[in-house]
Amino acid sequence: MESILVIESSYMMRLFLINYLDKNFDVTAVESPTEAHELLEKKWRPDAVISNFYGNKSLERKPFVDLITELEGRGIPLLVLTDQDKSDQRIETLKLGAKDSVSKPFNPIELQLRIMSSMGLKGRDKMKRVA
Repeated sequence: MESILVIESSYMMRLFLINYLDKNFDVTAVESPTEAHELLEKKWRPDAVISNFYGNKSLERKPFVDLITELEGRGIPLLVLTDQDKSDQRIETLKLGAKDSVSKPFNPIELQLRIMSSMGLKGRDKMKRVA
């Protein structure tokens, strides 16, 4: 089973993502990019990463940018969840090296299919639960 690292500052959103994605993926979740770095330093290699967007005013901004660089260097796809249809955030994350970006609120089925696509998987062959 493919593994996914979820980086999400909102406790409720983290729980939602874990509960929704754990039918098809081995999900590990952390609250911040700093915690994600700690996991990756232990040589753990997820198949994909989903992260909340961390803007210029966030204390986690530098760790977020460093994480994008590290994941890109290791060939691990990153999908970033941005605030309600903020195209400037989506554009910024793509410029930094994210594989994809989705605005909150999002369709969970679309999110799961985007994750699978970023890993080169065909959704119709792998999804156990679609809703």
